[in-house]
Amino acid sequence: MYLIAEVIFYAGQRKQLPADGYRPDAVFSGLNEYRGITFTELPIEGFDAPTPAAIKFSFQDAHYQEVVPGQVFKIMEGLHQVGEGRIISIEK
Repeated sequence: MYLIAEVIFYAGQRKQLPADGYRPDAVFSGLNEYRGITFTELPIEGFDAPTPAAIKFSFQDAHYQEVVPGQVFKIMEGLHQVGEGRIISIEK
């Protein structure tokens, strides 16, 4: 399974744009707990611009049952929010 999402990475929060394989944490609205994620497809061209992405949970498939299309999330590196996203769909 994987998530299709639209994400934005904030200018000034990272020195470089992330790439495929990037493994931050996400905090999904309503859950307020860190979840490890991996970007499997991230065709990003710049900061502060909406970008489509394919994302997998890094550690537990059970997390797919906790999220729904339309749900928003923060992209975190430690305690620092470096971006945000919104789930478009959940694919099997």
